[in-house]
Amino acid sequence: MSLPIQPNLEPGKAYRTREFSRFCANPARLARRLVREGKLLPAAHGLFYTPTKSRFGQAPPSEEQILRGFLGNSPFVITGPLKWNALGLGSTTMFAATMVYNKKRTGEFIFDGRRFLLRRVYFPEHPTPEWYVIDLLKHHDMAGVSLVELEDRLVASLREGRWERTRLRAMAEQYGTRTTLELVERALRKAGETR
Repeated sequence: MSLPIQPNLEPGKAYRTREFSRFCANPARLARRLVREGKLLPAAHGLFYTPTKSRFGQAPPSEEQILRGFLGNSPFVITGPLKWNALGLGSTTMFAATMVYNKKRTGEFIFDGRRFLLRRVYFPEHPTPEWYVIDLLKHHDMAGVSLVELEDRLVASLREGRWERTRLRAMAEQYGTRTTLELVERALRKAGETR
């Protein structure tokens, strides 16, 4: 009888059950054995991760690792309040879930006790700060900020030179709505005017 193959597990990485099929004919059984041995921890049905050691005990994987395990090679981008608030345009909201744009799934998922709100939408492969501005403008109601306030703050930040104007307009044209494009055009015009 041959010994079962031991997969080389990377600390902090998330795995789907199907990834163990290259090691044996019954990947679910192998995953259960690795959980019993403490080498894997369950994050959700069919999703596992290898814990990393910290001075406080076992640490969970990053959000990126969990999402990479769940979505595979499909691109995704984490957005929402943490990104919007960092723009300095007046948003100070917080969500109980991490918002993730991706090309595969839509819905609310719980992985390792953390909530993720996945939306299948169009987004750039490498988002720029200007894209996050457009994302905030499109979701101002979720961020708890009025469009009037956002426009005023966008004008002020444009006058400070915080955004690349051509890129901001391009992001509004490509990823925004008609309302967001009109707001960006007005803000660019106002920012160009002298006081």
